[in-house]
Amino acid sequence: MKDVRVDKFNPRVIHEGILQRDEDDGVRCLICSQRCLIREGRVGVCGTRINIDGSIKTLVHGNVSSINNNPIEKKPFFHFAPGTMTLTVGSWGCNATCLFCQNYDISKQKPTPELVQYVSPEQFIAMTERRGSKGVSISFSEAATLMLEWNLEVFKLARERGLYNTIVTNGYMTPEALDLMVDAGLDAANVDVKGCEPEVRRKCGIALQPVLDNITHMIERGVHVELTTLVVPGLSDDMKCLERLADWILESTGEKTPWHLTRYHPAYKYTEPATDLDLLIQAREMANNKGLKFVYVGNVGIKGLEDTVCPNCGTVCYERIRMSSRNIATDSDGKCKKCGYDLHIQMR
Repeated sequence: MKDVRVDKFNPRVIHEGILQRDEDDGVRCLICSQRCLIREGRVGVCGTRINIDGSIKTLVHGNVSSINNNPIEKKPFFHFAPGTMTLTVGSWGCNATCLFCQNYDISKQKPTPELVQYVSPEQFIAMTERRGSKGVSISFSEAATLMLEWNLEVFKLARERGLYNTIVTNGYMTPEALDLMVDAGLDAANVDVKGCEPEVRRKCGIALQPVLDNITHMIERGVHVELTTLVVPGLSDDMKCLERLADWILESTGEKTPWHLTRYHPAYKYTEPATDLDLLIQAREMANNKGLKFVYVGNVGIKGLEDTVCPNCGTVCYERIRMSSRNIATDSDGKCKKCGYDLHIQMR
């Protein structure tokens, strides 16, 4: 994309980008693993970063596409702050190119002057407290990475006010960007593990390994991590691929890492029918048999498939259906009330 009329934008959403490096032919953006070399007047893959006079500027600093007060379970987070509401914000654009995107109306829309809705970090935190939310979530599109500068301000303010900070992300940020978020107060992340190579690179325009590396780095730095795989026909509906992902999760992140296997529905340029329910249930059973303790099937609305069941005694500890959550038998330390098993739930 070129010939962006920056002069038409609200100046409040244009902000100096961090993590950039001058090179002979332009400026290298270092916030995501695309690492775009952006020449004068041009934008990166995401459409939100532009080279102006030899410096990268962002067009989405507080430039929100939507704000909603959601149950934390919608993200989905099942083992972090259950039963709380989180004020959720998104922006425009994305650094991936998935043709089946479930949020395509904002992720495939590049920022334009006409779409600008500016919200300052202070305004956003004030909204969070006014609506009774316990924390914030950067979600919907890949705003977790693309609104990095704004997010860092929000996270610091939220932590000062005793609020939690979460992101829902494809995990394709650079390690440097990730460390900045953790240092600013990132508490939890739900990371989209899209499938296996080479299909992920071919159909999503990103590589898998940087995502996996970021997941393990988050855990090492104390961030609560949950994983989601949208099971998409032709991308991740191969049982051998799902087995490889289950093995990686078990070996690299641990048996208690929550894994959400979610049903794809036709969207954007993908017209394949919705994921077969039997396949999702089979994948869940496979992952459980390999040793993963908390595997959920989402986007189907069937009772029992999103419940947290104690792996030790079989007690239903949390009951969930279509984003509603009910604590049945979990104590204030996130353990099973019946047998004391640690359910890896961070209560808030």
